[in-house]
Amino acid sequence: MTAVTGIAVATMAAALGAGDPASAGTIKAQFLPVPTATITTPASPLTLQSLHGKPVKISFAGKGVEAKKAVPGTRFRWTAYGTGGAKKTLCTGSSVPHPGPVDDLTIYRDCRSFTAELGMLPQDVASTTWWVVLEVFNGAGAAGTDGQSVKLDYVAL
Repeated sequence: MTAVTGIAVATMAAALGAGDPASAGTIKAQFLPVPTATITTPASPLTLQSLHGKPVKISFAGKGVEAKKAVPGTRFRWTAYGTGGAKKTLCTGSSVPHPGPVDDLTIYRDCRSFTAELGMLPQDVASTTWWVVLEVFNGAGAAGTDGQSVKLDYVAL
């Protein structure tokens, strides 16, 4: 999904005594493209076995590109979505925009690659499928996304 986020900057040159008075109050817009997000690991839909429904450790990796430059992993957020509205945050970079006040101390977190656990959901008997989403944010807070499915099959010995 490609989108363009606009950041409008009002110019008041005439009010400051410079420029054309007819341009007072006009808006000039600078557009920042939404970054491209790509999940590199797992590279394709993944199916794993969950012994007795126990959580499984899974490696994740991704990349983001904005205006031909790599986006740092501090601007990545990974979230897994399951059936019945289940949601699990897997990794949130330290520079991901969020609502509310920011504490004085921010711990540096790079989410380009990491390992997380996903398990079976209580309502699923034979298998659970998670939809893992990578969001890559630009400086204006707009995100490009990519998604991948991870299926866990219940196995009993």
